[in-house]
Amino acid sequence: MIQISKILQSVPIFKMLGKESINFIIERLKFKTFDSKNTICKVGDPGDEMFIIISGKVDIVIYPEGVEEGQAVATLGPGDYFGEMALLTGEPRSASVITEGPVEAFALQQKDFDVILERYPSISLSMGKIVSKRLRETLKTASNFRRVEKIEITSEGPSGNIEDVPIIDLISFAESNSLTGSMTINSGDKNGAFEFERGALQSVKVGGVSDDKALDEMLSWKSGHFQIKVRPLTLKTNKKKNIEEESRNKILIVNNSLVVRKVIERAFNGLGYEVNTARDIAASQDTMGEWIPDIIISDIKLSDGSGIEFVELTRKEKNIPFIFITDNSIKPEFEEKLQEMGNGEITKTHEVSEIVKLVENMI
Repeated sequence: MIQISKILQSVPIFKMLGKESINFIIERLKFKTFDSKNTICKVGDPGDEMFIIISGKVDIVIYPEGVEEGQAVATLGPGDYFGEMALLTGEPRSASVITEGPVEAFALQQKDFDVILERYPSISLSMGKIVSKRLRETLKTASNFRRVEKIEITSEGPSGNIEDVPIIDLISFAESNSLTGSMTINSGDKNGAFEFERGALQSVKVGGVSDDKALDEMLSWKSGHFQIKVRPLTLKTNKKKNIEEESRNKILIVNNSLVVRKVIERAFNGLGYEVNTARDIAASQDTMGEWIPDIIISDIKLSDGSGIEFVELTRKEKNIPFIFITDNSIKPEFEEKLQEMGNGEITKTHEVSEIVKLVENMI
């Protein structure tokens, strides 16, 4: 029996997480099966999932330039994983993954990983070492890098001399590996700096000069020292508020089940929301006497009334958005009534990640 928790802790980006955090991730894994000779993903596909193999084997296949037939460069089996870097960088797949026979696997999707990254920002602390390793591996495959062993690995990221690694190749590496961070170049008494956001070059500066002039000057430097520093990744969303500058968004969770209330409360507390819970409509009204939520997350059926009754009662005072937790068994008439009332959403599953996404879209 594969110990999924042990496998996750062997994945570089999850190494710093404890048992509770690992269990939080396990809850978001999806079980998938594949037939023999299935292509799980192919070169160029969006990198929106990572996989952990439970049973069976897969071949990692690349397609060298000018060669029509793919070449298997590795075979993975039970306990192995692939696609984890794609979740961090958003890069397209650089290889195809093809099953040798029937395969069972767990998959972690991008939307769930975004929730995990937001809740456990310590994952981003692993990025420095990962980027350093990837830089070494990338440079080793390039014929013009013969002295790659001279690149130093520090706690902040890779560093070295531009005599060994030309600036233009460092820029290419940062872009192709979706670097978020800075690259500083020191040559004599001159200091230059590049800023990248997920691989896109944001700015170039040398002293009081910037942009094209700064880049032209640095490209002329024949010697100097470079340092790449990786910034912690954050979930990109236009709706997210700065908690330090603005009041936190308020969530009220109303559900018959104490367990459900606690699970959802824990998730939103971890994301920086202000959270209150109530077991039924009456208790929620008491809570809202002095504390008005921005969104209410509720069960469809409560011990003292239906979801529709809850909405009608609440909106006598204020038009608060509702998210109802349900599944495919929801009755059409409930959905139709909620649409008429407006400012409400219904989940398709009971997964916390889906609830979080709905909240972020409504805030």
